[in-house]
Amino acid sequence: MNRLKWIFNIVFFLIFSFFAFSNIVFEVPSVIYSEDRNFTLKDIFPEIVFDRTISYIPNNKIVYSQEELSKTLNGLLSSYYKDFELIFEGDIVTIIHEKENPQLDTETIKLVDFVKEVIKGFDDSLIINNIDLSNAPTTVKSCEIQRIYRNGARVYLTLKVVDLENRTRYISVIADVSKYENVLVYNKDIPRGTILSTELTEVATKNILEVNYQPANLELIKSGNYELTKNVEKGEIVNSIYLRKLPDIKAGDIVTVVVDFNGVQVSTLSRVMSNANFGEFVSARNLDNGNIVSGKLMQGPILLVDLGGWQNE
Repeated sequence: MNRLKWIFNIVFFLIFSFFAFSNIVFEVPSVIYSEDRNFTLKDIFPEIVFDRTISYIPNNKIVYSQEELSKTLNGLLSSYYKDFELIFEGDIVTIIHEKENPQLDTETIKLVDFVKEVIKGFDDSLIINNIDLSNAPTTVKSCEIQRIYRNGARVYLTLKVVDLENRTRYISVIADVSKYENVLVYNKDIPRGTILSTELTEVATKNILEVNYQPANLELIKSGNYELTKNVEKGEIVNSIYLRKLPDIKAGDIVTVVVDFNGVQVSTLSRVMSNANFGEFVSARNLDNGNIVSGKLMQGPILLVDLGGWQNE
């Protein structure tokens, strides 16, 4: 009887030891999907009650070797378990960000999201009004941007897609866009030839892609140095394309001509022959002898003449 009791105690001890002291086994799959860009312990082992961040997923995917990930997991799990074992399904472990990633989704709507994301990265001030995906397959496995540029109110893209049959295709996408900015507009109808001033303008929010917009120089508007080259309407954007900078001198004005010849400067008075602005080259006729001189107009006004600038009429 005592012998039977002794055997029973030994068997009980062995069974208890097996369950009480056996290692916890953690199995690591070859492919792991994460719902966000934070790769954590729960992405691998959903059943554990705690969680720790392992890494950030920067480009929708991270690849670990078994040795590399094993070191990281051993360090994290050892804070909670004394005895455990890691079993890897393969030598390489790939972590994929599965949501909000148009490159990994096969729905057409995700292709639209992909294009929107690319355009926002290209210029986040653009408002997307419409995207033409008429040449795109209804579902794709992957999508990559090959080229993107804007011309006026349209953004043009070239995409490389792989469809469900694993066929690679290159497709063109056109997106209609807007870009709103606070700009100067005319506050009333104004005829051509009017000298522009700030009193004739006001600030408004406009889609600057509706026109070939080139901003005007505000200082020139304040100083009254712009002239309208066409009739404009109330609410129209002040566009420098339709403004002419008033000349700093006009044909017939008298300027001082300075000629530097071997270090010797000679000055005389001449009458300019055409309208010009400072920094431009212009010709003038000498008041005394009628000779014509050509040079660079500078503030003063002064006409600076290079050597050999004098000509006989």
